[in-house]
Amino acid sequence: MSVAMLADAGWLRVPSGLPHAAIAALPVDMVADAGAAGSRNLLESTWCAALVAPIRKQLRMRDLLPSDAVAVQCTLFRKTAACNWKVPYHQDLSIPVAARVAHAALSGWSVKEDGHYVQPPASLLDTLLAVRLHLDACGPDEGALRVVPRSHRLGRMVPEGIAAIDKHGQETICAADVGDLLLMRPLLLHASSKAKRPNGRRILHFLFAPPDPGYGLKWRIVV
Repeated sequence: MSVAMLADAGWLRVPSGLPHAAIAALPVDMVADAGAAGSRNLLESTWCAALVAPIRKQLRMRDLLPSDAVAVQCTLFRKTAACNWKVPYHQDLSIPVAARVAHAALSGWSVKEDGHYVQPPASLLDTLLAVRLHLDACGPDEGALRVVPRSHRLGRMVPEGIAAIDKHGQETICAADVGDLLLMRPLLLHASSKAKRPNGRRILHFLFAPPDPGYGLKWRIVV
């Protein structure tokens, strides 16, 4: 049932993905100061890389992740009183890669905090799975993720197409508790409001992918 729900809606909450005690021991607050929204390159940290195995085990037990899937990125998202941000509805179109390559199917090259990013074809994006590990309880007052279920079926969209969709009439607020895993396809339309109670809500956003992205690309880091 969970597999079908993820395929249909494009997102799924997996309760109690990791125990509270394990989450409380994570040195997340050492990553960025209170004025920063987060960091993109956490997968380079030993403590963060160590989370991949238990998360992968939980998802494979539910047939929610291919047996050969690897983690290629982990980003910390944090909303505090000093950095209380919002994001309008969008799709996640860029992926982190080791180096720039020449291929007609690739576009939107950029360089960010941890290296090169590119926008690949939708066929590759469809194989990716974002897994958001909640380190704090998150509901509407904490700026929880908002999604438009089944919008990932529309493929890669232009801004005008996103603007034309009645998002607020269809949206779902993805509330979660400590330790929950929130799964999401990158092409799913999603947004996030400012927190009404900016209490430092923290989320580790992992990206799982096939070992070989194709198109001559290589992942920048693989766990």
